[in-house]
Amino acid sequence: METIIKTYNRALLCDFEYFEPVNISEAVSLLQKYGDDAKLIAGGTDLLVDIKEEKIKPKVLVSIMKIPDLKCIVEDGTELRIGAATTLAEIEESRVIRENYGLICEAAKELGTVQVRNMATIGGNICNAVPSADLPPALVALDAQLKIVGANGERILPLEEFFVGVRKTKLKNELLKEIVVGRPPERSGTAFIKLARTSEDLAIVNAAVRVTLNKDGICEEARVVVGGGIGPTLLRSREAEKMLEGRKLDGEVIGKAAEICGQGFQCRSKSIRASPEYKIEVGKVLVKRALLKALERVGG
Repeated sequence: METIIKTYNRALLCDFEYFEPVNISEAVSLLQKYGDDAKLIAGGTDLLVDIKEEKIKPKVLVSIMKIPDLKCIVEDGTELRIGAATTLAEIEESRVIRENYGLICEAAKELGTVQVRNMATIGGNICNAVPSADLPPALVALDAQLKIVGANGERILPLEEFFVGVRKTKLKNELLKEIVVGRPPERSGTAFIKLARTSEDLAIVNAAVRVTLNKDGICEEARVVVGGGIGPTLLRSREAEKMLEGRKLDGEVIGKAAEICGQGFQCRSKSIRASPEYKIEVGKVLVKRALLKALERVGG
């Protein structure tokens, strides 16, 4: 049974009930019971800041850190499953992820400090749905899918379709169970690049790419994904991908693809980190650099 603690924390300026369910079914039942009054908490690196700054005042907190099914890294040779409560430090230290899904490791290392990565979870980085998040672009570039659990059972949703706006997702009193990523095809190169004011800050712009070449060096498949406030959600540029696919990649082709990608940016007019004009220009540069790095890694 779930544990309930009635508490008042003066530091957080919030009166709430706190539950610690021990399995997914209990957690989903609590979400169904309390609806919008409830917030899930894992590492709390974003949620506790929002509470402290009084951006939100939840009446119920549901901790998922005692649910063993949400903490896993499992690979069967064809796909990888990462539990939603897995920390970024655990991802960063995972040999199987580092060797076979290096793009995920590369993005995880760019997020915050060591202390933050020891607390923050992959599920939290996704479900918080801020445009500056580092893991979602990398995961979308690898065609990641989400396993989501609710009162009606389990459903699968491509991560690319999960976000509907700033801090808005398609979750409906549901729980993200795990992230599923297929192993990249042979002769694939990936890269993640982030620009921020400091190494610990949120991204001004970030870019994740994947290119897959055939034996003749022709690009068979490409993924170009950009985040960091270039729009209300991350952007997967299918137009840029079409520019790359079916061609032998070089600096000229990659430069054109980066320009095409930049045409899809929808930067907000106001930002504390950079102007829209700066984001557009630097975003194109990051996409070009990431594609060149991915091409180099695959031996192109």
